[in-house]
Amino acid sequence: MSVPLIIIETAQKIKNKEIKGSTQAAIEAMNALVSALRNVKANSVEEIESDVKEWGKILLNARPSNIMLANSIRYVLNKLKDMKTYDFNEAVDYITKDVAKLSEKINEAVNTITLIASRRIEDGDVILTHSLSTTVLKTLFNAYDSGKKISVIVTESRPDFEGRLTASQLASRGIPVTLIVDSAVRYVMKDVDKVIIGAEAVAANGAVVNKIGTSVVAMVAYEARVRVHVLAGTYKFSPETMIGLPIKIEERDPSVILPDDIRASQGLFNVKVKAPIYDLTPPEYIDMIITERGVFPPQAAILILKENYGWPSLNLNLTL
Repeated sequence: MSVPLIIIETAQKIKNKEIKGSTQAAIEAMNALVSALRNVKANSVEEIESDVKEWGKILLNARPSNIMLANSIRYVLNKLKDMKTYDFNEAVDYITKDVAKLSEKINEAVNTITLIASRRIEDGDVILTHSLSTTVLKTLFNAYDSGKKISVIVTESRPDFEGRLTASQLASRGIPVTLIVDSAVRYVMKDVDKVIIGAEAVAANGAVVNKIGTSVVAMVAYEARVRVHVLAGTYKFSPETMIGLPIKIEERDPSVILPDDIRASQGLFNVKVKAPIYDLTPPEYIDMIITERGVFPPQAAILILKENYGWPSLNLNLTL
Protein backbone atom coordinates (compact mmCIF):
# COMPACT_ATOMS: atom_id res chain seq x y z
CA MET A 1 0.00 0.00 0.00
CA SER A 2 1.27 3.49 -0.84
CA VAL A 3 2.00 5.99 1.91
CA PRO A 4 -0.86 8.50 2.32
CA LEU A 5 -0.05 12.08 1.33
CA ILE A 6 -1.07 13.39 4.78
CA ILE A 7 1.67 11.24 6.35
CA ILE A 8 4.33 12.45 3.91
CA GLU A 9 3.33 16.12 4.26
CA THR A 10 3.13 16.01 8.06
CA ALA A 11 6.49 14.26 8.34
CA GLN A 12 8.05 16.89 6.09
CA LYS A 13 6.59 19.74 8.15
CA ILE A 14 7.89 18.15 11.36
CA LYS A 15 11.33 17.58 9.85
CA ASN A 16 11.56 21.13 8.45
CA LYS A 17 10.24 22.53 11.73
CA GLU A 18 7.25 24.14 10.07
CA ILE A 19 5.59 22.43 13.04
CA LYS A 20 7.95 23.78 15.68
CA GLY A 21 7.07 22.64 19.19
CA SER A 22 7.49 19.03 20.33
CA THR A 23 3.97 18.99 21.75
CA GLN A 24 2.38 20.28 18.55
CA ALA A 25 4.45 17.85 16.46
CA ALA A 26 3.10 14.93 18.48
CA ILE A 27 -0.51 16.08 18.19
CA GLU A 28 -0.18 16.71 14.43
CA ALA A 29 1.38 13.25 13.96
CA MET A 30 -1.53 11.56 15.76
CA ASN A 31 -4.02 13.57 13.70
CA ALA A 32 -2.20 12.56 10.50
CA LEU A 33 -2.44 8.88 11.44
CA VAL A 34 -6.15 9.22 12.21
CA SER A 35 -6.78 11.10 8.95
CA ALA A 36 -4.93 8.43 6.98
CA LEU A 37 -6.91 5.67 8.69
CA ARG A 38 -10.21 7.36 7.93
CA ASN A 39 -9.34 7.53 4.24
CA VAL A 40 -8.14 3.98 3.74
CA LYS A 41 -10.26 1.02 2.69
CA ALA A 42 -9.73 -2.18 4.65
CA ASN A 43 -11.75 -5.15 5.79
CA SER A 44 -10.03 -5.55 9.14
CA VAL A 45 -7.59 -3.88 11.53
CA GLU A 46 -5.14 -6.74 11.05
CA GLU A 47 -5.06 -6.07 7.30
CA ILE A 48 -3.83 -2.50 7.78
CA GLU A 49 -1.75 -2.84 10.96
CA SER A 50 1.66 -3.28 9.29
CA ASP A 51 1.04 -0.32 6.99
CA VAL A 52 0.09 1.95 9.88
CA LYS A 53 3.27 0.89 11.68
CA GLU A 54 5.30 2.01 8.64
CA TRP A 55 3.44 5.33 8.60
CA GLY A 56 4.33 5.77 12.27
CA LYS A 57 8.01 5.12 11.52
CA ILE A 58 7.98 7.76 8.77
CA LEU A 59 6.54 10.32 11.20
CA LEU A 60 8.95 9.35 13.97
CA ASN A 61 11.99 9.51 11.70
CA ALA A 62 11.12 13.13 10.97
CA ARG A 63 12.22 14.00 14.53
CA PRO A 64 13.44 10.89 16.40
CA SER A 65 14.67 12.87 19.42
CA ASN A 66 11.08 13.91 20.18
CA ILE A 67 10.04 11.29 22.71
CA MET A 68 6.54 12.72 23.00
CA LEU A 69 6.18 12.09 19.26
CA ALA A 70 7.32 8.49 19.76
CA ASN A 71 5.02 7.98 22.75
CA SER A 72 2.03 9.43 20.87
CA ILE A 73 2.60 7.27 17.79
CA ARG A 74 3.08 4.22 20.02
CA TYR A 75 -0.21 5.08 21.74
CA VAL A 76 -2.13 5.01 18.43
CA LEU A 77 -0.44 1.78 17.30
CA ASN A 78 -1.15 0.03 20.61
CA LYS A 79 -4.80 1.12 20.47
CA LEU A 80 -5.04 -0.30 16.97
CA LYS A 81 -3.40 -3.54 18.06
CA ASP A 82 -5.88 -3.92 20.91
CA MET A 83 -8.80 -3.64 18.48
CA LYS A 84 -7.99 -6.46 16.06
CA THR A 85 -11.35 -8.12 16.71
CA TYR A 86 -13.33 -4.93 16.03
CA ASP A 87 -15.00 -4.00 12.78
CA PHE A 88 -12.48 -1.77 10.93
CA ASN A 89 -14.69 1.31 10.69
CA GLU A 90 -15.76 0.92 14.29
CA ALA A 91 -12.12 0.70 15.37
CA VAL A 92 -11.22 3.85 13.42
CA ASP A 93 -14.11 5.76 14.97
CA TYR A 94 -13.00 4.69 18.44
CA ILE A 95 -9.38 5.66 17.81
CA THR A 96 -10.45 9.04 16.37
CA LYS A 97 -12.35 9.87 19.55
CA ASP A 98 -9.54 8.53 21.74
CA VAL A 99 -6.89 10.65 19.99
CA ALA A 100 -9.08 13.74 20.35
CA LYS A 101 -9.37 13.06 24.10
CA LEU A 102 -5.62 12.51 24.39
CA SER A 103 -4.87 15.76 22.55
CA GLU A 104 -7.18 17.56 24.97
CA LYS A 105 -5.40 15.96 27.95
CA ILE A 106 -2.02 17.00 26.55
CA ASN A 107 -3.18 20.61 26.22
CA GLU A 108 -4.60 20.49 29.75
CA ALA A 109 -1.24 19.18 30.98
CA VAL A 110 0.56 22.09 29.32
CA ASN A 111 -1.80 24.53 31.03
CA THR A 112 -1.18 22.87 34.39
CA ILE A 113 2.59 23.00 33.91
CA THR A 114 2.50 26.69 32.99
CA LEU A 115 0.39 27.47 36.04
CA ILE A 116 2.75 25.63 38.41
CA ALA A 117 5.85 27.11 36.79
CA SER A 118 4.56 30.68 36.66
CA ARG A 119 3.90 30.57 40.41
CA ARG A 120 7.59 29.87 40.98
CA ILE A 121 8.53 33.09 39.20
CA GLU A 122 8.90 36.03 41.57
CA ASP A 123 8.26 39.72 41.01
CA GLY A 124 11.38 41.32 39.55
CA ASP A 125 12.94 38.07 38.30
CA VAL A 126 15.31 38.09 35.35
CA ILE A 127 14.68 34.87 33.43
CA LEU A 128 17.01 33.30 30.90
CA THR A 129 15.61 30.89 28.33
CA HIS A 130 17.07 29.02 25.36
CA SER A 131 15.42 28.14 22.04
CA LEU A 132 11.63 28.11 21.55
CA SER A 133 9.20 26.34 23.87
CA THR A 134 5.46 26.96 23.78
CA THR A 135 5.20 25.85 27.39
CA VAL A 136 7.94 28.26 28.49
CA LEU A 137 6.32 31.12 26.56
CA LYS A 138 2.93 30.45 28.18
CA THR A 139 4.61 30.34 31.59
CA LEU A 140 6.25 33.72 31.07
CA PHE A 141 3.01 35.18 29.73
CA ASN A 142 1.14 33.91 32.80
CA ALA A 143 3.69 35.41 35.18
CA TYR A 144 3.67 38.75 33.39
CA ASP A 145 -0.12 38.90 33.06
CA SER A 146 -0.46 38.24 36.80
CA GLY A 147 1.33 41.53 37.43
CA LYS A 148 4.86 40.28 38.05
CA LYS A 149 7.50 42.60 36.66
CA ILE A 150 9.83 40.23 34.89
CA SER A 151 12.40 40.57 32.15
CA VAL A 152 13.77 37.85 29.92
CA ILE A 153 17.15 37.15 28.34
CA VAL A 154 16.87 34.96 25.25
CA THR A 155 19.65 33.21 23.37
CA GLU A 156 19.51 33.24 19.58
CA SER A 157 19.66 29.43 19.68
CA ARG A 158 21.73 28.73 16.61
CA PRO A 159 21.75 27.33 14.00
CA ASP A 160 17.97 27.70 13.49
CA PHE A 161 17.64 30.91 15.55
CA GLU A 162 14.42 29.89 17.33
CA GLY A 163 15.36 32.34 20.08
CA ARG A 164 14.63 35.22 17.75
CA LEU A 165 11.03 34.04 17.46
CA THR A 166 10.85 33.62 21.24
CA ALA A 167 12.13 37.18 21.72
CA SER A 168 9.66 38.52 19.17
CA GLN A 169 6.69 36.86 20.88
CA LEU A 170 7.75 38.09 24.32
CA ALA A 171 8.26 41.64 23.05
CA SER A 172 4.86 41.61 21.34
CA ARG A 173 3.28 41.05 24.78
CA GLY A 174 5.20 43.96 26.28
CA ILE A 175 7.68 41.86 28.25
CA PRO A 176 11.16 43.45 28.42
CA VAL A 177 13.48 41.12 26.50
CA THR A 178 17.16 41.05 25.62
CA LEU A 179 18.50 38.87 22.79
CA ILE A 180 22.05 37.51 23.04
CA VAL A 181 24.28 35.20 21.01
CA ASP A 182 24.54 31.75 22.56
CA SER A 183 28.17 32.23 23.55
CA ALA A 184 27.28 35.26 25.71
CA VAL A 185 25.52 33.08 28.30
CA ARG A 186 28.37 33.14 30.79
CA TYR A 187 28.65 36.94 30.43
CA VAL A 188 24.99 37.56 31.35
CA MET A 189 24.48 34.78 33.92
CA LYS A 190 25.50 37.10 36.79
CA ASP A 191 22.29 39.06 36.11
CA VAL A 192 19.98 36.03 35.91
CA ASP A 193 17.67 34.83 38.70
CA LYS A 194 16.30 31.68 37.05
CA VAL A 195 16.82 29.61 33.92
CA ILE A 196 13.63 28.17 32.46
CA ILE A 197 13.79 25.80 29.49
CA GLY A 198 11.65 23.22 27.73
CA ALA A 199 12.56 19.67 26.72
CA GLU A 200 12.34 17.27 23.81
CA ALA A 201 12.81 14.29 26.10
CA VAL A 202 13.63 13.23 29.66
CA ALA A 203 15.67 10.08 30.27
CA ALA A 204 15.19 7.63 33.14
CA ASN A 205 18.20 9.07 34.98
CA GLY A 206 16.79 12.61 34.76
CA ALA A 207 19.00 13.81 31.91
CA VAL A 208 17.22 16.18 29.53
CA VAL A 209 17.40 16.34 25.74
CA ASN A 210 16.78 19.82 24.40
CA LYS A 211 18.02 22.21 21.71
CA ILE A 212 21.78 22.20 21.17
CA GLY A 213 23.44 24.54 23.63
CA THR A 214 21.11 23.73 26.51
CA SER A 215 23.78 21.74 28.33
CA VAL A 216 26.15 24.72 28.19
CA VAL A 217 23.44 27.05 29.51
CA ALA A 218 22.72 24.63 32.37
CA MET A 219 26.39 24.11 33.18
CA VAL A 220 27.03 27.87 33.36
CA ALA A 221 23.93 28.30 35.54
CA TYR A 222 25.12 25.48 37.83
CA GLU A 223 28.51 27.13 38.25
CA ALA A 224 26.83 30.47 38.99
CA ARG A 225 24.35 28.85 41.42
CA VAL A 226 21.37 29.89 39.32
CA ARG A 227 18.49 27.42 39.51
CA VAL A 228 17.54 25.59 36.33
CA HIS A 229 13.86 24.75 35.79
CA VAL A 230 12.88 22.27 33.06
CA LEU A 231 9.25 22.27 31.92
CA ALA A 232 8.28 18.83 30.61
CA GLY A 233 5.07 16.85 30.70
CA THR A 234 5.38 13.23 31.80
CA TYR A 235 4.51 12.23 28.22
CA LYS A 236 8.04 13.40 27.31
CA PHE A 237 9.69 10.84 29.59
CA SER A 238 11.39 8.08 27.59
CA PRO A 239 10.49 4.47 28.50
CA GLU A 240 13.26 3.17 26.21
CA THR A 241 15.89 4.62 28.53
CA MET A 242 14.66 2.35 31.34
CA ILE A 243 16.38 -0.54 29.55
CA GLY A 244 19.44 1.43 28.58
CA LEU A 245 18.47 2.46 25.05
CA PRO A 246 19.85 5.91 24.16
CA ILE A 247 17.79 8.84 22.90
CA LYS A 248 18.86 9.54 19.34
CA ILE A 249 20.44 12.94 18.77
CA GLU A 250 19.66 14.19 15.28
CA GLU A 251 21.94 16.18 13.04
CA ARG A 252 20.94 18.79 10.50
CA ASP A 253 22.40 19.20 7.04
CA PRO A 254 25.79 20.96 7.34
CA SER A 255 24.50 23.71 5.04
CA VAL A 256 22.54 25.24 7.93
CA ILE A 257 25.89 26.24 9.42
CA LEU A 258 28.01 26.57 6.31
CA PRO A 259 25.97 27.28 3.16
CA ASP A 260 27.46 26.22 -0.17
CA ASP A 261 27.98 29.80 -1.37
CA ILE A 262 30.10 30.60 1.71
CA ARG A 263 32.04 27.35 1.27
CA ALA A 264 32.84 28.46 -2.28
CA SER A 265 33.66 32.10 -1.50
CA GLN A 266 35.90 31.28 1.48
CA GLY A 267 37.55 28.10 0.23
CA LEU A 268 35.99 25.83 2.87
CA PHE A 269 35.15 22.79 0.75
CA ASN A 270 37.46 20.53 2.75
CA VAL A 271 36.06 21.59 6.13
CA LYS A 272 33.85 19.01 7.85
CA VAL A 273 30.78 20.49 9.54
CA LYS A 274 28.67 18.85 12.25
CA ALA A 275 25.24 20.24 13.04
CA PRO A 276 23.59 18.35 15.94
CA ILE A 277 20.14 19.72 16.72
CA TYR A 278 19.96 18.63 20.37
CA ASP A 279 22.25 17.80 23.28
CA LEU A 280 21.94 15.98 26.58
CA THR A 281 22.01 17.93 29.84
CA PRO A 282 23.17 15.86 32.85
CA PRO A 283 20.74 15.71 35.79
CA GLU A 284 23.27 17.32 38.15
CA TYR A 285 22.87 20.59 36.24
CA ILE A 286 19.08 20.57 36.68
CA ASP A 287 17.35 21.69 39.88
CA MET A 288 13.81 20.64 39.08
CA ILE A 289 11.53 19.24 36.41
CA ILE A 290 8.07 20.76 36.45
CA THR A 291 5.40 18.39 35.15
CA GLU A 292 1.61 18.31 35.15
CA ARG A 293 1.90 16.11 38.27
CA GLY A 294 3.99 18.61 40.18
CA VAL A 295 7.64 19.49 40.76
CA PHE A 296 10.26 16.75 40.92
CA PRO A 297 14.03 16.50 41.15
CA PRO A 298 15.46 14.96 37.95
CA GLN A 299 16.39 11.81 39.89
CA ALA A 300 12.67 11.06 40.28
CA ALA A 301 12.25 10.51 36.53
CA ILE A 302 12.66 6.75 36.92
CA LEU A 303 9.78 6.67 39.42
CA ILE A 304 7.48 8.52 37.01
CA LEU A 305 8.40 6.10 34.23
CA LYS A 306 7.76 3.13 36.52
CA GLU A 307 4.32 4.51 37.35
CA ASN A 308 3.50 5.06 33.67
CA TYR A 309 4.94 1.87 32.20
CA GLY A 310 5.85 -0.47 35.03
CA TRP A 311 9.30 -2.04 35.22
CA PRO A 312 10.53 -3.16 31.80
CA SER A 313 9.88 -6.80 31.01
CA LEU A 314 10.02 -9.09 28.02
CA ASN A 315 6.42 -8.32 27.14
CA LEU A 316 6.82 -4.53 27.30
CA ASN A 317 6.79 -3.29 23.69
CA LEU A 318 9.04 -0.25 23.52
CA THR A 319 9.62 -0.21 19.78
CA LEU A 320 7.44 0.90 16.91
